[in-house]
Order: sequence, then structure tokens, then C-alpha cells
Amino acid sequence: MQDGEDDDAMPGQDSFIDVVCNMVGILIVLVMIVGVRASSADTPPDGAKPHAAGNGAESNVAAAAELAEAQRRAERAMEEIAAAANQVADLSVQGALIEARREQLSLVRAAVEQDIQERRAKLDADGQRQFDVQRDIAAAEIKLNQLTQEQVSLLAESTEVEEIECVPTPLAKTVTGEEIHVRLKRGQLAVVPADELMNEVQRRGADHLRNGLRSRNEAEDVFGPIDGFRMRLSIERYSTALPGASPLNSAEPMEIVMQGVFTPVTDDVGQPLDQALLPNSAFMRALRAKRRAAPAVTVWVYPDSYGELRLLKRAMWDAGAPMAVRPLPHGQPIVFSTAGSKSAAQ
Repeated sequence: MQDGEDDDAMPGQDSFIDVVCNMVGILIVLVMIVGVRASSADTPPDGAKPHAAGNGAESNVAAAAELAEAQRRAERAMEEIAAAANQVADLSVQGALIEARREQLSLVRAAVEQDIQERRAKLDADGQRQFDVQRDIAAAEIKLNQLTQEQVSLLAESTEVEEIECVPTPLAKTVTGEEIHVRLKRGQLAVVPADELMNEVQRRGADHLRNGLRSRNEAEDVFGPIDGFRMRLSIERYSTALPGASPLNSAEPMEIVMQGVFTPVTDDVGQPLDQALLPNSAFMRALRAKRRAAPAVTVWVYPDSYGELRLLKRAMWDAGAPMAVRPLPHGQPIVFSTAGSKSAAQ
């Protein structure tokens, strides 16, 4: 081979040798610096008093230890350099062998193709057509064998199956029977004691509310707290004029609207959802207390708890309890009103 071919067989060899020489030179400089420091430690400067014998011995020991450490580092670096050089040489030899094998295969392929062309040229037209057909059949068989091997390898691989769980959504129905109201906020579930607060209204009486309606057409009072919630109950009376009514008719129908606003005593009222679904939690006890009436669960949910809402929906689906969802924006309390709408549970 020529000199140019030798340079191509081992690309980057000159650069590697330059790097090795630079590293060796740096190590030599380090060794010289350590030696100079060791010699300067033993020789006091002009005009300075010599150190005591004990201090000189200690400095010599320290310098000798530092020099020995530098020599060990230099030896390790030389060993690493020699290993890297051997690896580069092995890779160069392997590359040359692969290149030689590739050239050999290229020559064999060219010789075979030339032999096939010469044999085909000696045939007549029918023989050439038959020869071409046989060659295409052989190529197709080779391709089929490759595809078969690929198919076998794919069948041997384990297939990853993604399981998607689908829960059917039942039709929504208006709640007409027993109903349990819960608040879901910050991932915590709290039972809203709506029935208990209304019972307190009946126990305390509503005479002052009726008196307020007679004098001001409105009245308001606060009840509770019960189980961490208060209710601000307000009653307003509106007069509505019928369309087409005669001005002479002074009697106007009156409409009374009652509204209850439920506010928690603290924002941390309730339990985390995983605890609220345990058998002895307040929510599960309230659900079992009205189990004979098949109560519906109305969830007043805030935007920060939509993830927990999916878990609660699945739990209610497994328990066979219909559930209604009433989304609330941040800062909006739970409001009941005689002018509102009933929940639709699924």
C-alpha cells in the first residue's frame, strides 16, 4: 500500500500522538515542579536563619510524600495512555479488516453479476425470459424468508396492552326522595347538614321571620353551627303584577322566596376523600342512615377537586347510589332557594 493509503487506514493517529505527547510533557513539568519545591524547602533564603532540625525533617518528609504521590499519578496516567493507545490500535486493525472484507465481498458480487449476465446473453429470447422469471422467483423467496423471520421475531416479543376502563353513564333523573348534600373542596369531603339546620329552624320557631315579612317584606336569621356549617336563612316577599291587569284592581299576587346560604365554620372542614370513603366515616354513616330510602348524593364541587370527583363517582357507582354534581366557582357558597332547580342524579 502507498503512504496515502496508510494515512487513510488510521485517521486521527497523528492527533492522538500529539495528545499523548502533551500529557507526558505536562506530567514531566509537574514532577520537576515538585522536585524544585522539595529542594527549595531544604535551602533557606539569604539572610534567613536556618530552621530547626525538627522542622527541616518534617518538610523533607512532606516533600518526599508529595513527590511520591506525583510519581504515582504519573505512572497511572502512563498506564491509561498505554491502554488507550492499544485500544486505538485494535480499533484501527478491526477497521482495516472490515474494510478489506467489504472490498472482497464487492469483488465477489461484481464477478457473480458479470457471470450471470454472460450466461443470460448466451440464451435465446425464450431462455432469457425463463431465466428472468426464475431469478425473480428466487428474489421473492429470499424476501419472503426475511419477512417470515421478522414476523417470528415480532411474535416472540411481549405485546404491551393498555387497559382502558369504561364506566357507563346512566340517564339523569330529577331527585324527588331523600338527598345527602356534600361539599368537595381542596380534596376534602364534608357532609352539609341541610336537614339538621332546617330542623333547627322549626325548633326555634319562625315568628320573628314572619314579623319581619309583615313590616319590611324581608327577614333574615342565622342558624347553627352544626357539624361545621352555619345557614343564613332569608325570606323575601315580592309583589308581581299580572299582565293585562286593570289599574283599578289593587290586589297584586305576592311571591315568597326563601333562600339558605350554607357557609363552613372553617375552610378545612371535612375529611380527605380516601378517609371519607372508609366504612366508619361521617359520610358513609350518613349514607347508611338513609339507605332504605335509596338517597341521592349531591356533590357541590369546586375546581380544585375535579380529580377527587372522578374517584367519588366511581365509589358511588360501585355502591349503587345515584349522584348529582353541582360545580361551584371559587368563593361561591352553597345556596338553596325555593326559586332554584332540583338536582338531577345519575
